[in-house]
Amino acid sequence: MADAVEAADAVPDAPGVREVMNARRSAFDRMADVSGTSSPGKPFANLRIDARAYAADGTGEDASHPVPSALVRAVTDRLARDGGFDGPGAALVTGLPTGGNVLRARQEHERLFRAVWADFLARTGQRDPAAGYAVKTKTTTDGVIPPELYGSNWSFKRPHADRDAWLFSHRYGPVAGCGGGAPVLLDVRRYLRRHGLRFADAFEWSREPTPGSKPVLRAEHHEAAMAECGVVLEGVGLDAVLFVNNLPDAGVLHGATPVRVTDPDLFVREYHRCSVKDARPC
Repeated sequence: MADAVEAADAVPDAPGVREVMNARRSAFDRMADVSGTSSPGKPFANLRIDARAYAADGTGEDASHPVPSALVRAVTDRLARDGGFDGPGAALVTGLPTGGNVLRARQEHERLFRAVWADFLARTGQRDPAAGYAVKTKTTTDGVIPPELYGSNWSFKRPHADRDAWLFSHRYGPVAGCGGGAPVLLDVRRYLRRHGLRFADAFEWSREPTPGSKPVLRAEHHEAAMAECGVVLEGVGLDAVLFVNNLPDAGVLHGATPVRVTDPDLFVREYHRCSVKDARPC
């Protein structure tokens, strides 16, 4: 990823950028002051959901059927980390129908994401469900990402929190001609509380070609944090969708393991991303 910088003093005055970055820094600072640990037990132990257990009647398999409400609730149960909930902050939904069709899989991904986002808002009371939110979808193809927009041709990054997104999900595939690239999750809220660390102790700001920066875990903390509070999700395929709560207070970081290109002629690594951010002017 792009080099990181120590502070956000040079943040441009783009609308809302400085406010969002300050909110993330303040949230990480607060985590050091809360006693105890979140989600007792092994981090992310219960993040997996088999969608086949919720679609025995065929609902949710195409646009003519609603997404199963029980599946949506199961995802939200795992994503919510406040408002009376204390899930792992992430959910990996497996066993989703694809029909061998990447386009269909991505369309169904967006339907599932929108249903989960609506339920997440309604059940956790995060913000006003009627307020302005922007749902964004895109497909990222590693190796050909415009560096003038993202600073690199690759999406592989050290554990970090995205700056603007409140919730996001990824559906991976097609993937060929490579190894590695497995999603990484880290419950940094637990790590900061356990060691009494604040933002300046554990994080640095990324250097971005576009306005603003994202919090990135310092390299010296990576090994210890992953050993205590992290998980690597191997073998995530097209039949799965990974959801991550990226709200400032959630304390969930994400990244990916390094990718090894084994066959340049066959290499492809794509993922379809759905995300949502506050679209109201700051």
